[in-house]
Amino acid sequence: MRKLTFILLLMLSCISQAQHSHHMIATLESESDVLHIKDSMIVKNDSDVSWDKIVMLDWAHAFSSKDTPLANRFAEDFKNKFQFAPEDDRGKTVFKSSTANLDFTIKRLPHQVDIIELILNEPLLPGASKTIVWQYDIVIPEDDFTGYGKSSTGNYALRYWYITPAVFDQGEWQYFSHKGINDYYPALANYSISLHLPTSHQVVTNAPIITSGLTDYKNSYLLKGNHLAHVELYLEQNLQRYKNFGVPDLNVTTDIEDGDVPPELKALFIDRISGFLNEKLGSYAYPNMLITDRYYREDPVYGLSSLPSFINPFPAGFTYEIKVIKAMTRKWLESGARLHPRDENWLQDGMMVYLLQQYNQTYYPNLKIAGKLSNIWGIRGFNITQLDFNDQYNFLYLNTARLNLDQSITTRSDSLVKYNQQLGIINKAAIGLKYLQDYSGNNSVDQTIKEFYQKNKLKLSHVSDFKTILESKNTKDIDWFFKDYITKYTRMDWKIKRVKNIGDSVKVFLKNKSDRDLPIALYSLDKDSIVEKIWIDHVVEDTVITLSRKRANRISLNYEKLIPEFTMHDNYKTLKGFAQNRPIEFRLFKDIEDPERAQVFLMPDLGFNVYDGVTVGARFSNGTLLPKPFRYTIKPIYGLNSNKVIGSVGLSYTHNLEKHDESIYFVRYGVSANRFSYADDLLYRRASAWLNLGFRPKDLRSNKRSFLTFRNVLVDRDRDPANPVNEPDYNVFSINYNNQDRNFKRYFSYNAGVEVSSRFSKATFRTQWRKLFKDNRQLNIRFFSGAFLHNETQNDGNFFSFALDRPTDYLFDYNYYGRSDESGFFSQQLIIAEGGFKSQLETPYANQFISTVNTSYSIWKYVFAYADVGVVKNRNTPLAGVYDSGLRLNLLQDYFEVYLPIYSSNGWEVGQGDYDQRVRFILTLDLNTLTGLFTRRWY
Repeated sequence: MRKLTFILLLMLSCISQAQHSHHMIATLESESDVLHIKDSMIVKNDSDVSWDKIVMLDWAHAFSSKDTPLANRFAEDFKNKFQFAPEDDRGKTVFKSSTANLDFTIKRLPHQVDIIELILNEPLLPGASKTIVWQYDIVIPEDDFTGYGKSSTGNYALRYWYITPAVFDQGEWQYFSHKGINDYYPALANYSISLHLPTSHQVVTNAPIITSGLTDYKNSYLLKGNHLAHVELYLEQNLQRYKNFGVPDLNVTTDIEDGDVPPELKALFIDRISGFLNEKLGSYAYPNMLITDRYYREDPVYGLSSLPSFINPFPAGFTYEIKVIKAMTRKWLESGARLHPRDENWLQDGMMVYLLQQYNQTYYPNLKIAGKLSNIWGIRGFNITQLDFNDQYNFLYLNTARLNLDQSITTRSDSLVKYNQQLGIINKAAIGLKYLQDYSGNNSVDQTIKEFYQKNKLKLSHVSDFKTILESKNTKDIDWFFKDYITKYTRMDWKIKRVKNIGDSVKVFLKNKSDRDLPIALYSLDKDSIVEKIWIDHVVEDTVITLSRKRANRISLNYEKLIPEFTMHDNYKTLKGFAQNRPIEFRLFKDIEDPERAQVFLMPDLGFNVYDGVTVGARFSNGTLLPKPFRYTIKPIYGLNSNKVIGSVGLSYTHNLEKHDESIYFVRYGVSANRFSYADDLLYRRASAWLNLGFRPKDLRSNKRSFLTFRNVLVDRDRDPANPVNEPDYNVFSINYNNQDRNFKRYFSYNAGVEVSSRFSKATFRTQWRKLFKDNRQLNIRFFSGAFLHNETQNDGNFFSFALDRPTDYLFDYNYYGRSDESGFFSQQLIIAEGGFKSQLETPYANQFISTVNTSYSIWKYVFAYADVGVVKNRNTPLAGVYDSGLRLNLLQDYFEVYLPIYSSNGWEVGQGDYDQRVRFILTLDLNTLTGLFTRRWY
């Protein structure tokens, strides 16, 4: 019967020769998670050049090893599930032996194993077709990696599950590997698929189901569809969660769910969304649309709109509606003009968010970003809660600009840092379209988007096609959008230098603080009402503009925030004599920046150390939710145990240098001072001035960074009567260079530094290397060496000496909770610095020279064996060799670890009576440090 079915499919191969076609038999073997495929593929050369090869996309094979581009992308994003998964959970493509004697050679690209080149024995001439008949198996991966594959409940979501030709455009094959960023780019094809499933599974698909046969032995389907980019299969044991909604000229199938929204309201939303997209774009390219929850989660709506229902502050059904409009708009655009998804996808993404903004403005014009929360006392006072829902897009983009991680809109999508790929660039593109629309003064952008979609539906297209249509609808010069806005990544920033009243007119002196040649809107205001608005072109240098005074009492640049400007605090000038341009405002808790006011934020502060106990107080700062160049923090706090007023103060300024090459990317300098207890009833006071230079490579996705730091630290300590110190006060100048490449699979760093003080000087060098092997075992090697260049402190104890296991931290850099404790729980806190030993040995310090090697190797999961060896040299004593070893429980690397010593220079440590006091631990409670675990995936 199967042979007969395949013969019938071959007979159909003469039909629809206008493009590629697949005639396929696919059979699921659920016991082994394998899809058996036999495909009679017809490839048509629709170009004007001969092909000596055909490039195929085999993205199912991207899961085949830990060295594929997809696996490397996972590692770059610190996603460890794939690395640690057993081989059976990863997928691959396996060809059958019957493909060996074909009239072409199958060649996988060496560093792109999910790309296949079919090297033809005879060239395929323009207009000619070639039939390829082959068999292969797809081993289905777990869905933990990308959201597609086999689920823990035994269902299958298959998206890139078969081999298909790549796009041939502009004289060459357009192909790239799977990197988990949703940019699949196959050629359109006609499909006829005979699908056979176990009786336990049924199918939901984007391809029309022509016939189905459900028997006691198997479930069979015939799927046929023309001009499809790909065929999605959802093989489910229960189809009840999928709902169909019929709207004019379209049937929508979805499993996006919200239990609080009744079916009739969902139907109303989908009908409204479909009508909106029909008006803005034109009809959908196919009669059926499948939007799954998995598809939505590939590109979700971030923020408050994703909150669970029990704290959802938005109108009834809004969360469901915003999910569906996002998914439907994306799917609608994907079916239209087929832009290169890795080089030009910014335009499709920008149009998607642009349309979302228009939808929200149409149906929810007064909705705030915090929904109903914006009306609650205690919450409504925050500026962020009063933002309109559409204001979030500017805010989310500006985050990357303030972090100096902005990239040009035209950057290839696989070269974007994750935050930019998911949020920054998408929003920046949409903001640009809105900016362009307002500048044009007509509906040219709306008209262009619709015409671009309709002219290029199911056709290959390019940004240049969009530009041609847009230019035909504009009388103004819009080259700035394509030559500057989308191609540059440097900040956009203007200021009003001063204003001068002249009779019933006012002269406005403008300054462009960047190199951007973009138009800027200038406003005259009566309080918060716009009196006049003009667009000014080419504000490249200082510019003077004369406005009619009319009834205006203020002048503003970019008042409507149409441009994602780096900072707006210098965009306002008052015309009221000596009135303040930015009055001071005190606010409780951190908030977004109000460009019309100088804000001081008051934050409660809670901390802990053994001697001060729990510390409570307040932190006064100008820091907003977005980073800013100048920062100050004043933190007066009270120690409940020491009964003393302690705290800190700090000021810093950061110059972000926006060159994306091998150069300095920031210069930061500042001063700080703090006062805390370092022992019972003993305070230290530290003052520091510093200069820090940061370096990074051109590739912002790279984790390579290096820093050069100059610092001077002045310390004043209370004398300890029980342990007199000749010089409790000291001053240390240091120069430190740190180079690091922090990656999930391979970590490498080195550091070299010099410290100079009146009574000692020392040089240090350390390096650390960490490697995760294919068998998931990890090797860590750390080397440290330090030498005194001169030392006059030997008679004062070991306070300035190198430490083998627990540095004295005379610069007060480390977050010790009980820095002076010599016994008890907090004396066992470990900070891997200097010697890096874990055992407390008889020679714990070195006042001349130290050199150590620290190693660890994984035994099983988070259990490691560790070993340290080294030498220490003290004046008037011989060189001493030291060692220790034991078990390391790596519960959360660098943040929470436990060390259990076994054998060392002290002997067999396990058998000694005070073993519980020999256990050491690494513990990080600092919130800012812990957040780095999550932000490293995004930046």
